[in-house]
Amino acid sequence: MPRALCLALSLLAARASAARLELGPYLQNVRSDGVTVIWETDAPAEGALVVATPSGERRFPSPSGTHHEVRATGLPPGRYRYHVESGGAASHDAEFATAIAGDTFTFLVYGDNRDRDYEHAQVIAAMSGERADLALQTGDMTGDAASDALWRRFFAIEAPLVSSVPMYAAIGNHELLNDPGLTHYHRFFAPPDLAPGEPDNERYYSFRYANALFVALDGNQSHSQAQAQWLTRTLDAAAADRAIAHTFVFFHQPPFSNGDICGSAAEQGLWVPELERRGVRAVFTGHDHSYQHLERNGVRYFVTGGGGAPLHKESVSCPEYDRHALVMFRGAYHYLRVRVRGAEVVLDAIAADGQTLERVALHEPAPAHDHVEPPVPFDHLPATPTGARRPLVSMPIVLVAVGLLGTLVIGLGVFRRRAR
Repeated sequence: MPRALCLALSLLAARASAARLELGPYLQNVRSDGVTVIWETDAPAEGALVVATPSGERRFPSPSGTHHEVRATGLPPGRYRYHVESGGAASHDAEFATAIAGDTFTFLVYGDNRDRDYEHAQVIAAMSGERADLALQTGDMTGDAASDALWRRFFAIEAPLVSSVPMYAAIGNHELLNDPGLTHYHRFFAPPDLAPGEPDNERYYSFRYANALFVALDGNQSHSQAQAQWLTRTLDAAAADRAIAHTFVFFHQPPFSNGDICGSAAEQGLWVPELERRGVRAVFTGHDHSYQHLERNGVRYFVTGGGGAPLHKESVSCPEYDRHALVMFRGAYHYLRVRVRGAEVVLDAIAADGQTLERVALHEPAPAHDHVEPPVPFDHLPATPTGARRPLVSMPIVLVAVGLLGTLVIGLGVFRRRAR
């Protein structure tokens, strides 16, 4: 072999062996026989997910590259120790559990982690002690989706949680900031596979866990007829499935909210009636940096935007339909813990310092009370071609404004004539 070729091969081998773990490992998309594990290295290298089983180690290989996404399959139900290897580097041991077959489990909900690392780390430290089965992320994980450095920082802070708890993410508006094609979202997350025939865009999806269905929506595309039709089909199928006792929906922009950001119900008129029609157990959102518990038409809505972003204060200037729905508002860094035991579901809103902000029995009917409808539900507006912008104000509002302006002009004319 020529000396130059030998030297080149030795340099490549040295470079591969010098690869370092730069991000992860973390868990995605848990199933009854395994889980997906993702990690990244700073240089191309082959890798492997190594799982300790009662019968010995099982290795799941990953081809040479910097991004590694490996699915462990064929494992008996249970809890496993694992680590990953790439280019001579190895991660610390962590644990994962396969999806349970029973009807007793715990999941966590949190979001809006960007900007303040200390507060973000406090929330994650509190969540890590829960030994939950899965976690729902309501979006806005970083301040700038195009920044690799910010994503590395996010996953470094999240490591105590997501290395052992599979996390399912919804797309926030910041996941699109400077990254309109969602390049980084698609790179870092491996949502569950959609059913045959469904659009495989990963922007919205659903998955089963035990006796519950979880539905993730893309709140940035609430005008999408395709997404709305998919939501209707998904909720209808869940209602007809006797094995599904609870349906939970999560996305970023809240339909009803009372902080610095008011609710988006008028923009989500394709969704809200469907959520209420099928009696969804709870809807989890973020976007408004606070904890809020809201109720409307038998559905409980929770805003959980206290994961690390600067907190918002309660507003009294949001629309009346937002104010009527509000049960509790707290400006606090926090997360939600939801415990499912068969037909019973109990939610605790827990501050980063361990204080319980509120406990809600979700299996009990929400108290009936008067509510106010959004003035012009989105589904009553004329259809808009894909990619076109909808008017900032609806036609009825325009007509009222024109009428008031006309009255004002006429009144000014009469006043001037009298003044003469």
